[in-house]
Amino acid sequence: MRVTVLGLLVLLGLPARAQGYVRTVAGTQGDTVICVVWNKRELTYRVDAAGSRRTPGDTEFTALDAAFSTWQSLSDSCSDFKIIRGTRISNPVVGAQSTDANVLTFRETSCRAAVPQDDPCLADGSCGNKYACWDHSDGTIGLTTLTFSTRTGVILDADIEFNAAGYLFTTITTPPCDPGAEATTCAAYDVQNTATHEIGHVFGFDHVDVPSSTMAPTAPIGETTKRVIDVGTAEGFCSTYPAGQPPIPCDELARLQRHIDAENAGSFGCACSEAAVAPWLAGGGLLALALRRRRRH
Repeated sequence: MRVTVLGLLVLLGLPARAQGYVRTVAGTQGDTVICVVWNKRELTYRVDAAGSRRTPGDTEFTALDAAFSTWQSLSDSCSDFKIIRGTRISNPVVGAQSTDANVLTFRETSCRAAVPQDDPCLADGSCGNKYACWDHSDGTIGLTTLTFSTRTGVILDADIEFNAAGYLFTTITTPPCDPGAEATTCAAYDVQNTATHEIGHVFGFDHVDVPSSTMAPTAPIGETTKRVIDVGTAEGFCSTYPAGQPPIPCDELARLQRHIDAENAGSFGCACSEAAVAPWLAGGGLLALALRRRRRH
């Protein structure tokens, strides 16, 4: 699968010094900016029944449900979007070739370790699903893949992968682990923290370069602050999915902000990726903030 990265500068929300929000762009038609969006108000998610082998007990499942509950509580305050927990799934497939809708899975092994060098999946990008392995950047903690129409921006599917091959996922809040000494007795890379951020991508929001934002692109070891949806991201959700009204096209806001974008050097950048196959994909990932030792595979 060939991936093309598009850098589109779009300011949708508050000035760069505030938290604000950025919607993920699907493409443009003439002067019209098209953002990804759900055209229905119901999302059913399904979690990989295997969970995470290194996270104690079933706490990862509880943490994932808590992350979705946080977004549901926000929706209850301003929208009519309903989030439904579906049955757990075994051996889920993510991405454009998937018929498994809206799945979350922990990838426990790096594809570098799992995939033979002569496997054709290395050429077509299917190794992650074939071997249930992590096939993305080592520095990415979690990654969301959206399948959507580039003509309308309508989201068809959203899948979340957690890089359990490179990071230890925990669910306790304190004490934070020391970098390089991650353990289940301290807070390493928090499941709920990561999931709350990635669910923001599921709803069509991109990274915001403000450390206090739920959608900030990085997370230090032990961070749990993204469990709480910040004011800017909440405003983005409520503005995009208003109760009793259709989703708001992002170009309505873009027109109002376009002259500001051209002048504001601190504008938020929206980087989207599209695959050269239909349906189309956009990826958003949460990056590790601190340098850490890498296991060699």
